[in-house]
Amino acid sequence: MNRADATSLPPDPSHAREQERIVIAGGTGFIGRALCSSLVADGHPVTVLTRSTGAPVRGVQTVSWDAATPAGAWVESLRGARAIVNLCGSSIGAGRWSDARKRELIASRVLPARALLEAIDGLDERPAMLLQASGVGYAGPGDKHTDETAPPGDDFLARLATEWEATLGEACLPNAALRFGVVLGHEGALPRMLLPFRCFAGGPIGSGRQWLSWIHLDDAVAAIRFAITRGMTGPINVTAPAPVRNREFATIAGRVLHRPASLPTPAALLRLALGEQATLVCEGQRALPARLLDAGFAFRFPELEPALRAICD
Repeated sequence: MNRADATSLPPDPSHAREQERIVIAGGTGFIGRALCSSLVADGHPVTVLTRSTGAPVRGVQTVSWDAATPAGAWVESLRGARAIVNLCGSSIGAGRWSDARKRELIASRVLPARALLEAIDGLDERPAMLLQASGVGYAGPGDKHTDETAPPGDDFLARLATEWEATLGEACLPNAALRFGVVLGHEGALPRMLLPFRCFAGGPIGSGRQWLSWIHLDDAVAAIRFAITRGMTGPINVTAPAPVRNREFATIAGRVLHRPASLPTPAALLRLALGEQATLVCEGQRALPARLLDAGFAFRFPELEPALRAICD
């Protein structure tokens, strides 16, 4: 075969397909499974790094890892990937925030992040980019609008996000920090948030003035894919453009569920029951997705009531 014949050959479709492969660490969780389903439905090869058995979604390749050691057979699955999406991290809503629990929350985020970065650093063909989960708690609680330029806060959630994102300073490839608000769907936080309303005991929490920065699961998945497609780097607030105060959430939740929404829950009672963890519901952030909006991302659910109706109806 001469040179002209060789250059006229069509591209190898299997190679092109491999270049579109997405690797997801934490792909068996609430957001991860939805992201897997979306990618697979559009024909993307997906590899999930997991400590569980079985695939989270049909059509997904699973690779075992311990989420801590930067060596093993799983490292090869990173080679040449279109993107790595790291969604690892224990639920902040599960269990009181004792000192031991805080250490666990930090380790469950920092150790997988470091393992991924060290593994990537040793590859001769690195992934194109890394997207890592974080939280809007980075900026701390408050009433002011905050976007991705806000400085870090000083409460536990802010310190957690800061340590989480600090690992990206060691990254040897383009990277983004996905600062999620409360992701609303059939799983995750929403069922617990709606339980009092379903039991005819719903209403505002504390003063009801604290902000809720939220996003529908479908928009969260679409935003991750948008960031990959656009090659976005740096911090990205993954939230809807219309955060609401807690009392507004209560009113809308009651209307959607056809339940009363006037029974307040005293903040002091929650702090007595939950300790420092009560900050999850007694305080909040007014985070705006400035970078997504500036990049032209179109939200399917920019307002809370249609988002809740899509989930609950």
